[in-house]
Amino acid sequence: MLLKINNLDVALGGLHILHNVSLHVNEGELVVVVGANGAGKSTLLRTVSGMNGCMSGTVDFMGQEIQNKKAYHIASKGLCMVPEGRQLFAELSARDNLLIGAYHYRSDKKRVMDNLEKVYNLFPVLKKNESRIASTFSGGEQQMISIGRGLMSEPKLMMIDELSLGLAPLVIQNLFDIIKQLNKTGISILLIEQNARQALQIADRAYVLENGHIVITGTGEELLNDESVKEAYLGL
Repeated sequence: MLLKINNLDVALGGLHILHNVSLHVNEGELVVVVGANGAGKSTLLRTVSGMNGCMSGTVDFMGQEIQNKKAYHIASKGLCMVPEGRQLFAELSARDNLLIGAYHYRSDKKRVMDNLEKVYNLFPVLKKNESRIASTFSGGEQQMISIGRGLMSEPKLMMIDELSLGLAPLVIQNLFDIIKQLNKTGISILLIEQNARQALQIADRAYVLENGHIVITGTGEELLNDESVKEAYLGL
């Protein structure tokens, strides 16, 4: 098991956000967590990646407990996060934003350039415009930079927070196709997503997070056909 979260409790600003949350990601899986705004989805990823602490529970990554560890320590072990809203360095070029992802092995120039070329093969528009300032790219292209920056870290598990946020339908479909493609190359993925229908269609397994609690689990197909999920999240 690549990632195992067990009985996780998190409080922020005096508010109890996550309650006894347990989930796991097996090697090679694409796992989705869906839920409404304020359910605690982003808090979950931020806690796993070391940006939030937890009150209790464990987060096990590749056989080692990482809860309450420093974010840079966790990232160096092969766990990366593509954050909500992209969070690029807006005044740096696309290339420089990508190179930041290679920070922990930056002295190995060949390795850096090999990985950069892999990202450019996946996103040709970034190679064509590598010198452009990040803030001048469209929302979808900025999401490509954010995903590419994560890939530069050579992740064993990529966590993606709200892939489709604020993007046009055609762009969203393209990005979901890319996520499926990355998963087929062997990268395990934990995807947090409000667009429940498209997310569940590509998921091996899925969880519904509601008010900080995991309330439903199953395969992506099972949740797509679950009447309570249809009513609450699919508009059916």
